[in-house]
Amino acid sequence: MRPEKPARGPAPAHSRGEIAAVAIKIADSEGIDAASVRNIAKELGTGTMTLYRYLPTKEDLYAVMIDNATGFEPQEPTGNLRADLTILARRRRQIFLRHPWLAPLLATRPIMGPNILRGLERDLALLGGCDLDMDETLDVLNLLLSWVSGAVQAELTEQAATYQSGVDRHAWRLRMKPYLMSLLETGEFPYLSKMTQASEIGDADERFENGLSMILDGIEARFTTTTENSGSRSAE
Repeated sequence: MRPEKPARGPAPAHSRGEIAAVAIKIADSEGIDAASVRNIAKELGTGTMTLYRYLPTKEDLYAVMIDNATGFEPQEPTGNLRADLTILARRRRQIFLRHPWLAPLLATRPIMGPNILRGLERDLALLGGCDLDMDETLDVLNLLLSWVSGAVQAELTEQAATYQSGVDRHAWRLRMKPYLMSLLETGEFPYLSKMTQASEIGDADERFENGLSMILDGIEARFTTTTENSGSRSAE
């Protein structure tokens, strides 16, 4: 609610949106810690202290970064809850992958910027015609979005570990295989043995889609039960 243009004095040379865009660019390429006021000012060609006129604290900077990086894409409800939530989850994942710093930062801050609020209104509208009360609606959204955030953070952590170590998932499994087999041969791990024989871990996209399908199966089952019970009560 703070006006961008001061009541007195010269007009600002930069906007908060411009500062946020530069900060996001730095954070995307170098990490959130690199998005310091000093580095942003250097990129903009202005003095470090000048930026504090626009965003006095680091929390102010993070707030505009989160809201700008999240953006807003409209999505009209189709009446197919599963299809609508699938689009929502996939879009959320892509935003987090595009900005690797965003999911952990957003998880620790209750940001209420305009894009965040428009997005929440859109998401609530997707569930608006499903005969769920508001508590149930929020439970569904929290479940889905929290799962997406956790899944993406695990994916990004694996990517970072692979980059830093030079060892990807396949190479790591080959390296650990002799040790694992020595444990399985003891007979103390029957279920782990079954897992290693039968399971093949897919790539990140496959793991995400499998997990999403299971989450949506549960939501659909709960939703169907809720609406059927509601219909039965109405008939009575």
